[in-house]
Amino acid sequence: MKLSHESKVRLGVGIGAFVLIIGLVFGVSRTLIHFNGPWDLDDVVSDLSGMDDAFDEDDSLNSGNYSARPQQLSSETFDADAFTSLDLDVTSGTVEVKRVSGGPVRVIESGNVAKGASASDAATQDLAKIEGSTLKISQFDCDDERAHDRKVTIELPRELADSMIGITANVGLGDLTVADIACHDFDLTLGSGDVAFAGTVTDTLNAEVGSGDVTFELYQAPAKSMDASVDSGDVEMTVPNSTGFKASLTVGGGDFESDFLPLGYDGETILNHEFDNGDKSATYRFKVGSGDMSFDPE
Repeated sequence: MKLSHESKVRLGVGIGAFVLIIGLVFGVSRTLIHFNGPWDLDDVVSDLSGMDDAFDEDDSLNSGNYSARPQQLSSETFDADAFTSLDLDVTSGTVEVKRVSGGPVRVIESGNVAKGASASDAATQDLAKIEGSTLKISQFDCDDERAHDRKVTIELPRELADSMIGITANVGLGDLTVADIACHDFDLTLGSGDVAFAGTVTDTLNAEVGSGDVTFELYQAPAKSMDASVDSGDVEMTVPNSTGFKASLTVGGGDFESDFLPLGYDGETILNHEFDNGDKSATYRFKVGSGDMSFDPE
């Protein structure tokens, strides 16, 4: 049978494609044998994933453009009797307030420094200053590329740590830890960061939480008032079992749990619910949106 010109072209293309496929299969087989195959596809995918992880990690450090370990950027000292309150503005980074045995108040900033920059160049300008009776920690610049993973440590000697008048904290994306501190009043406004407070609040506590997470471990609960609200975040609070209060509770789509609640409370949406404990001397208010809150005896 005589083939037309068009059929001959199609046949030639088909034969060429077949030969090409055979060649590719043969070449891949020889490559697998050379590398002690056969290979497992899962291993190949895993290796590629590992390469992605390595790239992401390297990219997060801007291709090694920062020091491998944190460095001290600055250190300031203040007299322990120079202030009685703290005002903390934490847009990003980490702030830790802790009690030490003695000495002056120290404010220490550390972080991973960009290569080509000195530690002093990377330090936050006007980080700490005293206004009236308050030590203010200035806002961090999250777009500052001179250093990353900035951390500020505030060391309070025992006598001051046991008798603070007030602590005000505005926390955005950063993290705040307050450990073994006693104050009369504590005011917190939190966006999406994390806050951990362990200590004593003798008079009033106000906490407005967005989508962040807060843990309050109160050695002594406020004797006057507490006002705690959470939108979509999470608040965990413990107080001494003997705490006396009368509380009102409002819950939206979230959840509120407390061992102080009477039996039979189902935790469902409620507009107003009241419960109390002890001498009912303090006034507490809890408001939950779509997040979670717990309030339990220690």
